[in-house]
Amino acid sequence: MPSAAAQEKPAKNDAAAAHTVHTEMRNVMYHFNDKVVAHIRTLSGELVPIGGKEMPAFDDKNSFNLWIANAEIAMNTASLTNAFNSYVFASPKSPLKDVTMTIADGKLNVKGRLHDKGDIPFETDGELTPTPDGKLRMQADKIQALHLPVKGLMDADIAGFIKTEKVPGLAAEGNGLIFRSERDVAAAPH
Repeated sequence: MPSAAAQEKPAKNDAAAAHTVHTEMRNVMYHFNDKVVAHIRTLSGELVPIGGKEMPAFDDKNSFNLWIANAEIAMNTASLTNAFNSYVFASPKSPLKDVTMTIADGKLNVKGRLHDKGDIPFETDGELTPTPDGKLRMQADKIQALHLPVKGLMDADIAGFIKTEKVPGLAAEGNGLIFRSERDVAAAPH
């Protein structure tokens, strides 16, 4: 499994820097919520206090940001599906709805509805890989809408039929979707 590139270290104020805690993790099941769980196989990074907290408290996920220097993290498709529906595509303006993800023949299969195209069903197969700058890329090998290849239906690729500007942290590039981190979204010009 490819590993993500190290994140650029954030600028910290003196108080946060004084209370930053270096962390090393191995074989940790991290629960974002009841439906989204990540298996942290290995991780090296820093816990940076936020929200006026003096020190990060691992039992309080709202007390810190985790800045990852190096990690190998896995998530099953049920957690991945829940993460995308709960965070990435949760906005009423999202172009995609009711997304489900499975893995078959080493490919990520994504099904759902194209909300901004009248809720028509779509399906795509592709690979989910990290980019050199630490983002995630889902590169589609095949795209279908209404059970027809998109090229035949719309003469377009992903960038031509999904309005990614409606989803913070999502960009389309050819037949690939790029998922940016919350930090990248906050730093982007509005």
